[in-house]
Amino acid sequence: MVGCRYRGQPRRTAPVRNLMGCNMSFRRSAVEEAGGFDAGLGRTAAGAAGCEETELCIRIAAARPGGVFLLDPAARVHHYVPRERATAAYFRRRCLAEGASKAGVAQRTGAAAALRTERAYVRRTLPVGVGRNLARAVRGEGAGILRAGAIVAGAGLTAYGFAGARLGAHRVPATVAEPILPLILDGADVPAVPSADGAGHYGRALCLLLDDGIPVARRITELDRVDASPPRAARPRAAGRRRPEATVVIATHDRPAGLAECVLSVWRGTAVPARIVVVDNAPSDAAAERTVAALAGGGCPVDYVREDRPGLALAHNAALPLIVTPVAAFTDDDVLVHERWLEALLDVFDADPSTMCVTGMIAPRELDTLPQQWVEARAVFDKGLRRTVFDLDGPRPGDPLFPLTAGAFGSGASMAFRTGYLRAVGGFDPALGAGTAAMGGDDLAAFYDVVRGGHRLTYEPSAIVLHPHHRDYAQLRRQAYGYGVGLGAYLTRCVLDDPRTLAVLARNASAAVARVSGGDAEPVIPGLPPYPRALVRAQRRGMAAGPYLYLRSRRRTARAAQEVRA
Repeated sequence: MVGCRYRGQPRRTAPVRNLMGCNMSFRRSAVEEAGGFDAGLGRTAAGAAGCEETELCIRIAAARPGGVFLLDPAARVHHYVPRERATAAYFRRRCLAEGASKAGVAQRTGAAAALRTERAYVRRTLPVGVGRNLARAVRGEGAGILRAGAIVAGAGLTAYGFAGARLGAHRVPATVAEPILPLILDGADVPAVPSADGAGHYGRALCLLLDDGIPVARRITELDRVDASPPRAARPRAAGRRRPEATVVIATHDRPAGLAECVLSVWRGTAVPARIVVVDNAPSDAAAERTVAALAGGGCPVDYVREDRPGLALAHNAALPLIVTPVAAFTDDDVLVHERWLEALLDVFDADPSTMCVTGMIAPRELDTLPQQWVEARAVFDKGLRRTVFDLDGPRPGDPLFPLTAGAFGSGASMAFRTGYLRAVGGFDPALGAGTAAMGGDDLAAFYDVVRGGHRLTYEPSAIVLHPHHRDYAQLRRQAYGYGVGLGAYLTRCVLDDPRTLAVLARNASAAVARVSGGDAEPVIPGLPPYPRALVRAQRRGMAAGPYLYLRSRRRTARAAQEVRA
């Protein structure tokens, strides 16, 4: 794994096979002739892959056989390596990603061109490095043996990543797709879709159709090409009605811009809460606090709470002492809430005193990339268009795992509880949630507790929030693994609370596996490439790790609670 200059490279200006991405320059004509970079390669915010510059250099060399790439050691840049990259976990991920990236280049350009430099590096440079460090270890330098071991381990991990990608285990599928424009249209709205000059961005729209705020259908609609969201005829609306019975809680972590958008979308709804509580969870700076202060200075009824212990459940619990209203609604800092979101949640509580929890629909904010479209087509967040009541007394759904299948009840980005109920059960399980070792599952556990405790949970699709699905494949793969960990952690909690649950899971293991693998329902977005099996495997790996990680999270949470009490 090489991210900078290394011994064995030329010490004077000399030809090389490829340049390095952080310090390179090309003739523009050469890049244009080769067709530019391959968008299927390269690092993203969530993944450590690379080799996009290697693949481009190989294609340029093929297009211009007489040309050369020169390495000039005097043209230097200084590369800052952040702390998180100086860990064994990152080293492992980087080596695996490097191997998978080399496999991607070999698939595109052929193994001979893709691996020529790497073969020489493995045959010459790495053995010299191992030998040098072993010699230092013999002379008494203890770290020498560790460095030699790291070189061997890195080479092995890279080879494993390469082999896995060649065999399909780690292959990154092509993720380029025709973008789709998500729209929410009420019956009283008049959508105006302008016709462009044929060079627009969106050719199709996924329309969620409402009838006076109630979802009734989804439609894929062909559009004249448009470059932005189609304008809609504005309906005159009075200022939102104050609802003194509700508090909205928004947990945030280092996302001040998204936080501001979310708070303003709540404030501008048809129902305005008595209070908005922002919980700043394990922040790295004071940006969220400044954002809340600015919003409060503008008249928004928002308060700030800081919770330094990481964990979404801990953040939600930190808000409970400030809630004096009968209802507490929760959403996330990366969503926008629909104007009727809070109104729809409160209407259910008003109509049914037996309901202790209400969940809502999660609709997409953007469907520009194939990973985003996969999420929406697979209904990862969407729970349907019909109001559904979940309890132990009414008709049971045709699911042998009910009520363990709490993922069908809703999602944590759109949920509300009666405050008295939350206080009675002690809030959310602090060992679960994003930011903990369990990585999630806090909302599932809360929903399960409502139904298992003999109460009623209602899914209300008209309580809509708009969620930004992950744009790239690496992020989606990490999310799939994290969801698997959260699910495994949640189920482990259920077993610990009631050991008879283990027998239920064992009897219905095939049904549980089928749920993770995905159902056979008609996809919301037709015509997409198949959902990658690698993502299903990532979720299964997460589920397998979930029990251990939940137990570890419980131990950490217990220790932290003891330290707080001390």
